[in-house]
Amino acid sequence: MEASSIPVGSWHEFFTAYEAAHQNTTNRWIHHVTHLAVAGGFGALVAGHLWGIVPIVASLPVNWLAHLVFEGNRPAFFAPADAWGKAQVALGGLVWTATTLAPDVRRLRASR
Repeated sequence: MEASSIPVGSWHEFFTAYEAAHQNTTNRWIHHVTHLAVAGGFGALVAGHLWGIVPIVASLPVNWLAHLVFEGNRPAFFAPADAWGKAQVALGGLVWTATTLAPDVRRLRASR
């Protein structure tokens, strides 16, 4: 299995590597859905609802399995050894969804 190497030195490098690690359409959509669930879970936590932790924690193994099954690569989350690097990858994934979701929806609509 190919190991993902996600540089976090700049946003351009990060997005280039992150995009390369998410080429499979099914994997992309799984990530979009789980990233939106994480955002909703975070919102719930901010509003005082402890159940918000559930979509945050549950999204991780779902995404990891999607990488194994659909991409055949290691998730970017595992590339940095330190907690700050992992946090950057996780937050970068949310930003990736925020910037790529609309174009992916347009591509999906155009393909139907």
